[in-house]
Amino acid sequence: MSAPTTATRNAVYQRDERRCAACGVLVLTFQHRRAVGMGGSKNVPSPVDGLSLCATCNAGCEGVIQAQALRFGWKVRRWVTNPERVPVFYPREMSWYRLEGVRRVRISHTVAMEMGCSVYGAEWLAWHEAIA
Repeated sequence: MSAPTTATRNAVYQRDERRCAACGVLVLTFQHRRAVGMGGSKNVPSPVDGLSLCATCNAGCEGVIQAQALRFGWKVRRWVTNPERVPVFYPREMSWYRLEGVRRVRISHTVAMEMGCSVYGAEWLAWHEAIA
């Protein structure tokens, strides 16, 4: 994936209330939910491909908080072709959301688990056993 357009980047920041989805700070970077390293692809990311994260959390998604990033939908596995099917957890709000382009729609924990299971199956369940 290439860099997001300025319009997409700004729409994602606005959708996420100009706060890091993980920790809530106001200094932002564009987090690619799907991996873009190792050459990536030529696709320009859409709003559901991105999330607002601070530089520390963004870097952590590739390192120390990678497991948490997958569990909370901040990152999706490389093979996921429709990232909008993976719900996103916003800890500051203690709520799950479904991303619909430049909108986010609050969903119940049950719906989030159903969505995650439809993409990841047993792996999603294993990730969430400890926090259910």
